[in-house]
Amino acid sequence: MRGYNLCVVLITALVLGQLDSTLAKLCLSCTSTAADANCLLNPNADGIATVECTGDCYTSTDGNGNLTRGCWDNQTACSGPSCSSCNTDKCNSNLLCQQCLGEAECAQTNVTDVKYNTVCSDGQFCVNRVNDGNSSVSRQCGTACAAGEAATTCSSCQTALCNAGLFPSTRQQCYNCTGTGCDAVAPSMIVGCSQTDAKCFTTGTSATNMTRGCTSATTEIKCAADSTDPSCLICDSGLCNTLTYQRDAGSCMVCDSCSEAQDATKATPCSQALYNQTIGCYTITTGSTVKRGCLNSLETECTAANSCTSCPTTGCNVAAEAFKCIACISNEINGCWDAIAPAKDSVVDCPSEVCYNGVWNGLAVRDCFSSASPLMQYQCNAAIEPYQCKTCKTSLCNDIKLNGASSLSQVGVVGLLMALLLALRSAL
Repeated sequence: MRGYNLCVVLITALVLGQLDSTLAKLCLSCTSTAADANCLLNPNADGIATVECTGDCYTSTDGNGNLTRGCWDNQTACSGPSCSSCNTDKCNSNLLCQQCLGEAECAQTNVTDVKYNTVCSDGQFCVNRVNDGNSSVSRQCGTACAAGEAATTCSSCQTALCNAGLFPSTRQQCYNCTGTGCDAVAPSMIVGCSQTDAKCFTTGTSATNMTRGCTSATTEIKCAADSTDPSCLICDSGLCNTLTYQRDAGSCMVCDSCSEAQDATKATPCSQALYNQTIGCYTITTGSTVKRGCLNSLETECTAANSCTSCPTTGCNVAAEAFKCIACISNEINGCWDAIAPAKDSVVDCPSEVCYNGVWNGLAVRDCFSSASPLMQYQCNAAIEPYQCKTCKTSLCNDIKLNGASSLSQVGVVGLLMALLLALRSAL
């Protein structure tokens, strides 16, 4: 009987041992801290160690982003985003992705940022997506981007840590710094902006107190993208916020009442320009007076509204100012009788450098004298009274106020005399 019982025990042990062997599964067994990078990047590669496990297989990351694959003891919980378990052979080849959900640093992550490493569930992709509303970015494990979805708003991939780096690739990058070491930029200061619609800014009060960054900065923001603060210099191209607090502004012609062509070799050095000042030269024409100088010394903006033109290179404001005349006729442009706006703003170049104004057929006329008909030129040169015609030889000089009532009365007298002459001729 004892022999029988012993036989039963042996058979049972053999069956259970065989059953355990049947139930055991192969799990990948490796760590990312080992020399073989495939544990992290390509766990299905040949040569990755395996181990027989009676429980589940798992993949996990620790707080430092280090990856471990192996047998799970089933004594503690294994759940995302730091751990994932499974129960088939070599199932623990889980994809590793970066995960950060809308934080500013999501725009700047790269493969060395191991604290963002997260373990994906089976079948998931690494996904980058631009968030609606604030144009920030989220990175995580998830489903693939929908068919037809723009690559600038969503990307998905299935290789380890493939959702690292700047997204979208066209994301704005700016220099980011503050304080004493911020006057000159360096590659170490480059950051990707947290929002896709960001711009770059520069502001400061001295060479030792400069600040640069993205207008989308979420902490200590100095300048908004739509800021009207003159101390905020906003620009909208990659790494554009490079200007030092002060810089050389070149040389320009600096003179008053100088409409003729200037000698560029006699240009005057400009004072140093601040980071928020434009470098270049200007020319302002006021009537027949021409003024030239450095843009950074101009107290107002140089625009067409103040008859100002500018050029960006040193000594560039040397060209002779074109001779101009007011050109209008009173039945077409208001203000022509008195040479006021808008007629005063209607000007033409006049190479002959002679302007005129006068009255013909009850209408005020102003123009370049060479544009007048031969008859009008004769009447003007002869100073025939009804026409009130005057010529002048300085730019925009034909701004004399004309007398419409006098012209009409004079035309009436002339008409009466002509009528009398015709009557006398008929009587004879």
